[in-house]
Amino acid sequence: MTGYYTTINQLVTKIKKVHTSLSDDDLNNSEIIELQNNLDGRGDYIKKWKHPSLAKPTQEQLDAV
Repeated sequence: MTGYYTTINQLVTKIKKVHTSLSDDDLNNSEIIELQNNLDGRGDYIKKWKHPSLAKPTQEQLDAV
């Protein structure tokens, strides 16, 4: 299941709480991590995650923070 969030900031905050070592450069590089909103009313989600050393957060991890 894909998790959707109201704003990019909400999703970024949750991702940073799960992976405290994640840098802003990682989040601002669409070749590594890409967040998207399809403007369909469902909100933002992780479209792509290709971080070399950090696993994509699970829905359970995001929901827990």
